[in-house]
Parts: sequence; structure tokens; C-alpha cells
Amino acid sequence: MVRRKLNLLMWPLAFLIINSLWVGISDNAAPYEINDYEHSIETRTVNLDGVLGQDRPMPATFEFHFSGQTSDSGAISWKIIDSSQQTVAEWSGTLDDKPKAWEGELNPGNYRVETTADEGILVEQILYIQPFSSYALEGHFALSILLVLVAFAESIVRKKGKQYFSNKGSTHQQLDAKAPFKRLNTGASDDDLLGLDESPWRTPKGL
Repeated sequence: MVRRKLNLLMWPLAFLIINSLWVGISDNAAPYEINDYEHSIETRTVNLDGVLGQDRPMPATFEFHFSGQTSDSGAISWKIIDSSQQTVAEWSGTLDDKPKAWEGELNPGNYRVETTADEGILVEQILYIQPFSSYALEGHFALSILLVLVAFAESIVRKKGKQYFSNKGSTHQQLDAKAPFKRLNTGASDDDLLGLDESPWRTPKGL
């Protein structure tokens, strides 16, 4: 009874743990560094692969920061262009502006990030992609179904195993009931053999 109650408590706990882990995985973002303050501004190409070859759009966040190294003013702009030469996102402003991160969705494929800035301005840009976020609901559903199947399989295996060992024990009891006595060894043992002096076929004394 205690073991059964323990199993009933373990499966909901396993359900919560597995789905919590999936939430962490689906919310995780993979960073693609476009450029940083230590490198010059240049055009970068980013290749985004879909999950298991799927083409579902993936949530994306484009963060950028800039600062003036030798100038207190200047113009800055960037563009994200897909493989069909269409502009997916863009921004332009000055050094006095406060940049805001761009949030949207990007389909799997190749993208080109073009950044321009006046001389003396340093720019840092990072693209964050959440490839599993688009499959969050499917992941929860699949993991829940898998956990239910494992629970049923564990119950069946435990029941069959208990039945197997029970049948094996009853078989041994039936064999012991049919043969209650142990079989004795036939023939004389080495301990029962007479010595040479005690044998009736020994050589007569005096010869």
C-alpha cells in the first residue's frame, strides 16, 4: 500500500519536472554575435537552421549598443536582409538616440546584417534566436504522452514480473511435494571398503 501511494506521488512529480525542463529549453536563446566593440563594423552573414529541418518561424531578438569613441555625434543604421534581398528589419538613428532591441520572427535560412556608422562610433550587435520556442506546445504534449506510456509500461512490467516470480515459486513447491525424499547414492563408498589386512582374499600368514 505504501509503495503504491509512493508511485502515485512520483508520476505527477516526474510530470512537473520534465515539463519544467522543457520550458527552460524552449525559452533558451542561442546568441549570434554580429560584431563587438573590438572589431570593425562589417557586413555579416547568419545562417539559421530549423529544428529537425522544419521551416517554422523562430522568435528572434536583435540587440545593439553603440558608443562614440572619438565623436559625440554621428549617424548609425542597420538592416537585416533575407536571401531574397528583402529587408526584414531595419533601424537608423544618431549617437544621441537610445537604442531599443528589435523583436520579431525569422524563418530558417540565410540572412545578411548590414551596419553603417560614422567614423569614431563603436557598435555591438547580437542576434538571439529561440529555435525551440515555436514547438513549446508540441513539446509539452509529446513529453506528457511519453510519460504516460512509460507509466503504463512500468506498471505492466512490474505486474508481469511479480506474476513470473510467483509462478516460479509455486513450481518449485510442486516439485518438492512430488519428491519429498532425497535420492541416495548406490554402491559402497570408499570409506566402507575393507583394508588389505581385513580382506577375505588376503594372503595366508606364514607364506
